[in-house]
Amino acid sequence: MSDQLNHSFPRFAYKGKTLASRNVAVMPTSTISLAEHLSIFGTPEPYFNSIRHLKKVLDENELHGRGGAAFPLSQKLRGYESHIGEVVIIANGCEGEHLSHKDEVLIRRHPHLVLDGIAILGSALHAKAGYVHIKASQTSVQSVVKKALAERSPLNPFKIEVSTSAPGVGYIAGAETAVISAINRQGGLPVYLPDRPILRGVKKLPTLTANVETLAHLALLARFGSEWYSSVGTAEDSGTRLLTITLPDGSYTVVEVVAGSVFSEVFSALGVSPEQVSCGLLGGYYGQMVDAERLWSLRASHADLKKSGFSFGAGVVALAVGCPIDETAAVLRYLAGESSGQCGPCYLGLPELARAWTDLRPGKVNSSSISRVSGLCDEIAGRGACSMPDGAVLLARSSLSRFRAELLVHQSGRCGYPSSTGRLVPRQGAMVAR
Repeated sequence: MSDQLNHSFPRFAYKGKTLASRNVAVMPTSTISLAEHLSIFGTPEPYFNSIRHLKKVLDENELHGRGGAAFPLSQKLRGYESHIGEVVIIANGCEGEHLSHKDEVLIRRHPHLVLDGIAILGSALHAKAGYVHIKASQTSVQSVVKKALAERSPLNPFKIEVSTSAPGVGYIAGAETAVISAINRQGGLPVYLPDRPILRGVKKLPTLTANVETLAHLALLARFGSEWYSSVGTAEDSGTRLLTITLPDGSYTVVEVVAGSVFSEVFSALGVSPEQVSCGLLGGYYGQMVDAERLWSLRASHADLKKSGFSFGAGVVALAVGCPIDETAAVLRYLAGESSGQCGPCYLGLPELARAWTDLRPGKVNSSSISRVSGLCDEIAGRGACSMPDGAVLLARSSLSRFRAELLVHQSGRCGYPSSTGRLVPRQGAMVAR
């Protein structure tokens, strides 16, 4: 093992900003060149001589996907044995979610770890081709990957290209079928595929899509083994995780966190106390609104969050200072505007849910308006062509459940929070990194 990685943590944030916590590190944004990469991580190899060998190692380590659904990579690989030599690999770094920046920062910092992950996965599958898929607007990140590909051309066992989401496609651009549609030059919107991507995806070939952070973790696991990989974290959730933290002032930072760390330690390391925060959005736009006291007590662990009824989603933790009811309204309005308009629950249901939520403002809310929101959630849930409507419903239901006291305050015509809202959705001017 490289001397530089004799330590267990941090892993991605190597030589990053030091914080007053042994379990939290801020990700640097400067790019590590191929020469630096090889000096830190060593020379890449195929590592796995077969798909079965790869799946065995992944079964032992339970490497959960980092793109939002937390689907274990070992399960995602099921069925690909019968498609050896035909598969296309996609490293999905197209963060459609406005609040997520971890993939952008990871690619900018460690393009070669992501490319190693594609190469490792592709070698086991004897892949035909690979793609790194990035937002159309992230031209500087695209340049980083293209430069990295040029540096390492002799190392890649198959052709890897950079692809981008279609311009103008926003929140839904990162969905698996939208990514496949973009690479196939079919518009970049989520599409109905007659066959699952394992049978027909990019260029009608079997296609495997994995988040870029998942692939970077695969590269570390392959190089240094299960014992090293599980040397930090918990028995149920080993390793580390990248999180985009939106701070109370509206800026954001990307941190690497040891799995199982209590969020109070993460926020304390960033200089934020629960008194500064009204609520938090945990898991992003497919996540839930949480009061500050509850959020501070949770652990940054997939397993622990799942037991508590939460998830990481795309690795987003957004701290707000305004009214939770108003913050939810802003997110629901945003999601209604991001619909691809291809099914009724999105095209009709989400705008109606956003309108109904406006009747929960001070002086308007009553039992009838609350019932209307709850009824719409029941009508929309499980009926969308994709999971976007379900994400909006989860968000709405979580706010209705956790902020009943504030709804009663609104019913009296008042609001118990400052008027500063809307930091959880895109505004004029981009979010600023801290």
